[in-house]
Amino acid sequence: MPEPKTAWRLLKSAGVKYVRFVIVDIFGRPRVDILPIDEAKDAFIDGVLFDGSSIPAYGGVNRSDFVAMPDLDSVYIETWNGGKTALIFTSVMDGSRPSLRDPRNVLKSALETVKARGYKPLLGVELEFFLVKGDPPMYADGGVYFDGHLLHTWPVLEEIMEHFHLSGIGSTKTHHEVAPGQYEVNIPAGDPLEVADKVLAFKILAKSVAQRHGYTATFMPKPFWGINGSGAHVHLSLWRDGENLFASVKEPREELKYAVAGILQNAIANSVFVAPTVNSYKRLVPHHEAPTRIVWGLGNRSAMVRVPYYGGRINRLEYRHPDPSMNPYVAFASIVFSAYMGVEKRLEPPPPVDTVAYELEGVRETPRHLGDAVKYAQESALLPEEFVKPYLALKEEEWLSYLKSEGDWEKTWNKITRWEYNAYLVNV
Repeated sequence: MPEPKTAWRLLKSAGVKYVRFVIVDIFGRPRVDILPIDEAKDAFIDGVLFDGSSIPAYGGVNRSDFVAMPDLDSVYIETWNGGKTALIFTSVMDGSRPSLRDPRNVLKSALETVKARGYKPLLGVELEFFLVKGDPPMYADGGVYFDGHLLHTWPVLEEIMEHFHLSGIGSTKTHHEVAPGQYEVNIPAGDPLEVADKVLAFKILAKSVAQRHGYTATFMPKPFWGINGSGAHVHLSLWRDGENLFASVKEPREELKYAVAGILQNAIANSVFVAPTVNSYKRLVPHHEAPTRIVWGLGNRSAMVRVPYYGGRINRLEYRHPDPSMNPYVAFASIVFSAYMGVEKRLEPPPPVDTVAYELEGVRETPRHLGDAVKYAQESALLPEEFVKPYLALKEEEWLSYLKSEGDWEKTWNKITRWEYNAYLVNV
């Protein structure tokens, strides 16, 4: 990590005029304190002071003084806005200790546990999203998978791709996904904390560029009924002493199978962290490439955990349960810790499936709705109670708010409601 004064000097010399210090809230949404570059100099050293009682779950009015310390390894220039503003992610301190109400600190804590045992997790994300327009929203094009005729939306994608690289997020590819108006980018594999920051930086980038072109980039999991929703497929490998413990040819290694078992065993308890909204459970229905059966398979995109199997070569697992409304820090913490526990405990998974998973009977399934997901997490969540308790309380409120507005789940599970558009279209 660079010295604070050095980092500040480099940004100023690069022409940065403003710094947006990012504090991540309990839902994974960025809250920012914006300082002119000269006034930001002290904040680089001493942190940003803020009222924790005004951000859900951080603190009460009687104990509300918090400090957000800049992470100078996580700085992104907003090249899409002329390069005059920098995003700097922070970690929140509660007095002299890291606050576990801060999702970044939850992920840091999980990674410290895993790394202390000699493991190095690498994680990347296939992040899907829609470009929409109008209210109620309509998809921006009628394209299909790998469509090459993106006459209206290509300028948006071209600009997003350009600034993905220029801003420091990395290199990526993109393509039109299966549903009309749906696209995918790949957040490059790396340390899970770095990747989580990049997910948020990309969302800020994509929303800003789309808005400039008259569109909305939405990370709502299922904005339209009857077509594919958006996933956030997490690709994970575990390394030790420079060796990829998941790498093999033809047959999966034991370590990979242990990790798969850990993820599958904890999938129901983790659902509220990887599929955290009411709308998430309208994506998790049979077909449309979203998993409903808690099984795994080699190259099987209907399974919850797919082991990529191109040419029989194996080097990672793909967890298809998460969606882009997730708080990436909390989702990654639950995924990494579940895989780690599977390896440490040498858990055995069920046999892999090579049939269409939606047709299986007698196997565990994803929760029916957010209310069930909250209940299952209350029974066996892996993450720190200091975070989990307020998070689940807020998710319970979210579920009850939906029921109050829309009525019984059984009557509304197969349509997208105005309540969902208001809650998620631009807010996740």
